[in-house]
Amino acid sequence: MGSNLIAKLLDNTDIQVIAILGRTGDKSNLLPSGDNIVVYPYTELFSIDFGHVDTLIHAAFSRGDNLPGLTSSIDFTRKIIELVNHRDIDSILNISTQGLYQRLKAGEKVTEEGTVGPSTTYGLAKWAVENMLKVGCRKHFTNIRMASLSANAKFLDFFVESVIAHKEITITAPRQYASIMDVSDAVEGIMAIMQLPMEQRKEVYNLGPGVQYSILDYAQSANEVWKSMGHAPTDITIMDSGIEFATCMDCTTLETQTGWKPKVTKSMMLQKMFERILATQHI
Repeated sequence: MGSNLIAKLLDNTDIQVIAILGRTGDKSNLLPSGDNIVVYPYTELFSIDFGHVDTLIHAAFSRGDNLPGLTSSIDFTRKIIELVNHRDIDSILNISTQGLYQRLKAGEKVTEEGTVGPSTTYGLAKWAVENMLKVGCRKHFTNIRMASLSANAKFLDFFVESVIAHKEITITAPRQYASIMDVSDAVEGIMAIMQLPMEQRKEVYNLGPGVQYSILDYAQSANEVWKSMGHAPTDITIMDSGIEFATCMDCTTLETQTGWKPKVTKSMMLQKMFERILATQHI
């Protein structure tokens, strides 16, 4: 998501962007270029004086339930909070997750005041970070609890790749519901928050598509999109394991305050995934 967000920021020539590379190697070639961006390696983050910074976006965090990675990410957040407190930085936007809410039932949505109950180590780590900000950050901060992105939804990649290869798909959790967002909608939502005057930004925003679909729905939609592209659909078999839960956030607060609304539908999102995967397979 980082490169997409930077590209959007660079569209506004009045914004000066300072990008910090991650700790996993030089990926500067993946970043968009422009006259209003400077790029620094991670090793210089805490030694360079960047001057006045309006907003620091904290999006560097280990994904999944890798304990060493999450431990390192929490420690990195501590350092970021210290940096913000002691430098000329007005505010911080922390990218959090819908995964810190307790699991829902089909059809339910959770607001920002909903019950916290992480079911994964990753969700627990993100909840810990939000509390670190509340206790330790002396500047203005906002937590953006974001839905899962399609680029990180491995099961969607699996469905699309299976449909392309015409391999049968077996659904073991047809009553599991997910709320998946396209990266372009995520970037637009973050931009909408950034454009608010700092004093108007709330402590927490939900950012997601506001709808949920079953795992079976996603597989069937992948078939439909592939069919619309002139190909034969693949077979889908259901072997119900009894797993039943859902994720979905109510994003009314963000929509009401900024006018932001998601634009990418489920079919549009899957279409983009087909195009991306087909391009890598040179089909």
